[in-house]
Amino acid sequence: MTYVWWHSGYDSLCHAFSPHQASDAYFEAACTHSVPPDKLVREPEGALCVSCLIKVGSEMPTEDRRTSTWID
Repeated sequence: MTYVWWHSGYDSLCHAFSPHQASDAYFEAACTHSVPPDKLVREPEGALCVSCLIKVGSEMPTEDRRTSTWID
């Protein structure tokens, strides 16, 4: 899933939101924090929400270390 990082006027944190929201009345973040449109700043401002970071990170594909190479 793709996320955008937007600022919540409720808790002053930057949360991960899906660009495709199910409701027009509020936006729901990956951590289930919800924000009405008038309290949402569509900019990545403020400290990142740790719960959103964990949720987004846990959905990332696992790297196969046997085939990966690192180039300095």
